[in-house]
Amino acid sequence: MKARAATRRAVLTVALVALVAILVLVAPRALEGLWTTSGEPSAPPAPSGPPRFAAVSYMSALQARGRIRVGTRDGDPPFAARDTGGARSGFEVDLARELAKRIYGPRQDTDSVIEWVSVTTSTAAGALGGGDVDVVIAGLAAAPPQTGAEASPIELSDPYFVTGERILVKSSNDEIKELPDLDSRTVCYQRGTVVGDDVQTANAFAKVLPLDSYASCLEALRQGQADAIGADELTLWSLRSKDPETKLVGRYVTSERYGVGVKRDSGGDRQGFLPFVNTFIADAVRDATWARLYAQDITPVSGDRKSAPAP
Repeated sequence: MKARAATRRAVLTVALVALVAILVLVAPRALEGLWTTSGEPSAPPAPSGPPRFAAVSYMSALQARGRIRVGTRDGDPPFAARDTGGARSGFEVDLARELAKRIYGPRQDTDSVIEWVSVTTSTAAGALGGGDVDVVIAGLAAAPPQTGAEASPIELSDPYFVTGERILVKSSNDEIKELPDLDSRTVCYQRGTVVGDDVQTANAFAKVLPLDSYASCLEALRQGQADAIGADELTLWSLRSKDPETKLVGRYVTSERYGVGVKRDSGGDRQGFLPFVNTFIADAVRDATWARLYAQDITPVSGDRKSAPAP
């Protein structure tokens, strides 16, 4: 009995040694890619390859062509800019790159599937209507819808950015937060500026200081000759960059909604494209891509953070 027990223990010992040897050889391979060299879990591999679209869709046609032509501006930071070497940057440029990823899949050099075309707000519609570009992301503001013979040959997506007129005050000013707070205060505007109805109503209770330039308004604010500056948000960003001791306050008192421009579908030549772009914008907001691009490109200028286009 003792001999039989000893034999059994010997067999078990050999089996355990063999099992440990197998685990030593196999386990590292089984866990390969799940852990970094520092011992921390690594991120799961990113999905590869382009998504699949219906063969009749415009997205499928873009995949077949191998590139998307994007109309964008050359010198309007923080939305879009091009340096002397031709490299493009800015919120709208980066948004276009994200759009390209949704069509062609993730890649190391997204610009390899983008053909950049320089446009302005006045040339964008012609570039789209003439088929020179597939999309325009260049600060196109939504206009009242038209039908019939007056219908525009282009369509705009849901807004990817909302801006408008706001108020700039000194950073130390905690009394002015909204339009009603301008009552009996002095508000500086550039002479000849067209302001919205809400601002005009507020001006009935405020003292208006019209000057020849917004640079003069900024100096008046510094010297205490004005309590606030009223202007479109983009102008106020520029002023704030010149004087970091200022801040933007209040909700938008006028609203301008920027949309991605696409050619209107005619006979199925842009089938499914506008709904695709709208879904892309909604997804970018939902998965925080929009917030990341805003923080990356606009926050350094605006000094605030947002997670969605809506104010």
